[in-house]
Amino acid sequence: MKTFLKTLSLSLVLVMALGAGAQSRAEEATAGQPAAPAEAAKPAGKVIPEDLTADFNLSLYSQYIWRGYELSRGSVVFFPTMTVGYKGFAVNLWADLDTRFAGSDNHGKFRLQETDVTLSYSNSYEPWKLNYTLGWILYNYQPGQNQELFLSLGLDTLLKPTFTVYNEIEIGQAWYFNLGVSHSFPIYKDWSLDVGGWVSYLHDKSDADFSNFHDGNISAGVKIPINNYISIKPNIQYSFPLSGEASHEIRSLSFSGHSQFVYGGIIFDLAL
Repeated sequence: MKTFLKTLSLSLVLVMALGAGAQSRAEEATAGQPAAPAEAAKPAGKVIPEDLTADFNLSLYSQYIWRGYELSRGSVVFFPTMTVGYKGFAVNLWADLDTRFAGSDNHGKFRLQETDVTLSYSNSYEPWKLNYTLGWILYNYQPGQNQELFLSLGLDTLLKPTFTVYNEIEIGQAWYFNLGVSHSFPIYKDWSLDVGGWVSYLHDKSDADFSNFHDGNISAGVKIPINNYISIKPNIQYSFPLSGEASHEIRSLSFSGHSQFVYGGIIFDLAL
């Protein structure tokens, strides 16, 4: 137990230090985004109700890395996603389009490899500066699928710490714990440097016997608003194992047999 706590403490100190210079791709910081002008002109056509939100996002990346695993190799991958929300409830659709799939099935061909659906509810408790999200994810990939329930807790304070727990509910018993931090630095007019990182712990008793610190990730990107609705962000990330056991497990399940990856791309976002 002492060794476990010592490893956890060292990992968290590492991420908090890197949090001043990194950001998670999956959880973008909102601090530092430009405020809309008080008299901003409304777009022509139908006006979306105040409580109804929509976000359309397209990421072009050099690799698909998920929880430390290399799920693509030697190809450009596209991640189109759409989120519609109303009064805290949200539906998200996400896809992985691989331009040159590295798997044994349809090797080297363009392929729709994965489609995910997420249903969630988010709210906040102002006195504690606490925000929370709970939800369900369906992962539909070739050649199978799995489902997870998750709960995320965040604090609207320095480095915006967020702790998320994922529980696999379809193919076996597995828990994934993720602790992340993020921050935005204004750098030029409305531009911001978005940075962050995370550490994770995996307890998997489904088709493996793994219980240890798993993957860490640090990232940095420059968010460039084009107008009140559209932004682009070049982004770079580094994924690495947090333990020897994790290094061996990630290598065995990655296309290249490696456990550390530097990857990146550009993110186009339209928020309404």
